[in-house]
Order: sequence, then C-alpha cells, then structure tokens
Amino acid sequence: SQQGDSIRGPWVRGWKSLWSGVGTTRSGVEDLWGLRGHQYLHQESLEPAPLLTEKPLSEWPVPQFVNLFLPEFPIRPLRGHHQLKILGLVAKGSFGTVLKVLDCGQKAVFAVKVVPKVKVLQRDILRQCKEEVSIQQQISHPFVHCLGDSWQGKRHLFIMCSYCSTDLYSLWSSVGCFAEASIRLFAAELVLVLCYLHDLGIIHRDVKMENILLDERGHLKLTDFGLSRRLPQGTRAYTICGTLQYMGERGAKAGG
Repeated sequence: SQQGDSIRGPWVRGWKSLWSGVGTTRSGVEDLWGLRGHQYLHQESLEPAPLLTEKPLSEWPVPQFVNLFLPEFPIRPLRGHHQLKILGLVAKGSFGTVLKVLDCGQKAVFAVKVVPKVKVLQRDILRQCKEEVSIQQQISHPFVHCLGDSWQGKRHLFIMCSYCSTDLYSLWSSVGCFAEASIRLFAAELVLVLCYLHDLGIIHRDVKMENILLDERGHLKLTDFGLSRRLPQGTRAYTICGTLQYMGERGAKAGG
C-alpha cells in the first residue's frame, strides 16, 4: 500500500546510506524492511492523551518514601501532565509498561517506561531501578539506547529514552534468517558496545535479541540495564540472573 511504502522508505534509504558509507556491498537486511509481513513493536495505537493524571506536587502531601527514589528519580510530576502525550503502547511487562509518547515541547517521539512504585517496593527492586538509571546517566555510546530523562510522580517512576520502532527479535521473527553480511554487522556493533561497557566496569547480564533495538538507520541500540552491575577490576558477580532461554546449561541448572 502507499502508506506502507511511505513507512518503509526511510528504513531502506538508511540502509543504503549505511552500506555506502562503509564501502561494502548491499546486504539482505536492506531488503528486509520491504517485506509486507513486517510488524513494528507498537501494535496497539491509542488516541493522544495525557501521560498520567497525578496531581502536581503542591497538591499532594509528599510521602516519606519519596526520598527512597532520590536522586536518580527527581520530583517532576508536571512534566507528564503538560508536555507528554501518549501515542501508543510499545510493551507491557511484569514490572511496568513502556509507552510511545510525543514530547510536545521538543516535537519529538520518545519511549517512556512507567513503573508503579508499589511494585518496586513489593518486589524489592529499588536498588535495581536506581542502578539502571545511574548507569545509563554515566554512559554515552552510539550503540547504547540513550537515557533522555527520569523522574517520579506520586505513584510511578518514569524512565524516558529515545524511541526505536523495532528490536532484533521482532525483525528476526518477521523475516527469518539474516544474510551473513548483516550478521557480521550486528555482531561487530554488539562487540563494540560490550567492550565499551566492560572497560567502564559495567556488565549488562541480560543481552538478548529483545534487548537490542534498531534505530532508523538499522544500527543496534543496547537497552534494558535493569540487571546491570558495576564491578571493580578483577572481581566477579555470582547472582544467577537473566533470561532462562538465553542461559547456558550450567547457568540454567544453577538457577534451579
């Protein structure tokens, strides 16, 4: 359809630019976006609406546990009321929801993870949430999903990042096997970003296709630093974590 062609066009042009820039032949990935069966992450479209309806800070008493989320989540409830509008649902998980939103001030689209505070406290993942934001605030790399902002309302935590319309797993599910040249490119970019993190003493601990997003030019963006940790040089982490389907046999057995 004409609408579908208008959506796929920028992706194809991006891949042409990418491959001409590195001086190699065009790979099969460039043509993947032209397949009619491709689906994007945001399957559920919503009418533009305010992000949340929490009252401004001056209108509600500040609970004692607000301080638990500082300084990684400053108090900025007004941002969600007047600047951000929901455009769609990207994903919904056990810890929270990821929304596609429009920043009316910047005229730009972002992804916002919305996490209920009560779930953070009930599941004892406060340190995990703060560490996720703290790590992303300190890193900057072309192949890392950039953190735009983080803040808290009365009942929710918000983590805003750049928006990517799909991930590596969704693309693979739609088109099947990648061309060898495409796999080489994906592997090279992933190795570069992991080496960068390891040089900073950061281990991701949940690298999988679902956590590798693709930007408008087809470059990788490693995301979801919820299980990441900083480690001093020469030390190890012994926690069994990650996604079972991606674990090695020994790790899966150790995790029970």
